[in-house]
Amino acid sequence: MQFLDQLATEDRDRCMRLLAAAPGIRTHLGLLTWLRSVDMQQILPHDILLAAWGNLRGGAFEFDIVSDLPGVRTSAVEADKLQAPTRQLFAHWQDHGEQPCTVAGDVLQGALASLALASRSMLVHGLRDRRTGQDCMYVLVSPAAGHGAETAGALAALLPHIDLGFRQVATLPRRSARPTVQPYHEHATAMPRMQPEQITVPATSGQFNTPAMTERELQIMRWVEMGKTNHEIGAILDISAFTVKNHLQRIFKKLDVYSRAQAVSRFKDSMLHG
Repeated sequence: MQFLDQLATEDRDRCMRLLAAAPGIRTHLGLLTWLRSVDMQQILPHDILLAAWGNLRGGAFEFDIVSDLPGVRTSAVEADKLQAPTRQLFAHWQDHGEQPCTVAGDVLQGALASLALASRSMLVHGLRDRRTGQDCMYVLVSPAAGHGAETAGALAALLPHIDLGFRQVATLPRRSARPTVQPYHEHATAMPRMQPEQITVPATSGQFNTPAMTERELQIMRWVEMGKTNHEIGAILDISAFTVKNHLQRIFKKLDVYSRAQAVSRFKDSMLHG
């Protein structure tokens, strides 16, 4: 892969770890953890990933949104409001020779009204499934002012593996009913949205079993994995640093660890082997 040859050794190792982990993705949590990992964020920084597939040239299509931002969920987005901007992004990608291209973040403002997207930028790329005739587009929304040629090259190289990750995850229920298209995973059924008390961290190789982790605990662990301090996590989640510390103490107990580093290692290992 020519893209890998151009990277420094550290970034090349990051990419190889991402490629190796992609085939093991089976759940939305696993997909989110992979996309929000330090390796992925160093190569393709973003805080929202929108996937859309179907007839993006004017017909029905499906979509999925992966993000750990509050309220940015597939089930929270009104499908009707996403129709026009998604097709606009697809047309923009076609106009740019079907190569990765940057678009202003406010294109999705109406669909994701809970976010101030004007200060964000989007990197768009897609592909066409020649077997089914379906279009497929991926939109990375980033708080950065723009994406350089290096990031665009990374998306072009990693897109087949991002696409693989999404294909292996069942689509979530939608907020409003509308015509649907057959998903890539033809026999998959919609995955019911899990309540916080139902979410568990999988065991690895039978070495340990962890009690259920709440959605808040999972959010905190993802930010801990990103290297954020208690104060930073508190500011992000709009809670106090003391509350973050209390959550971490409960997480440490559930994971049977004694430090942040051990918790991150155990958490990442459980996601990869879930």
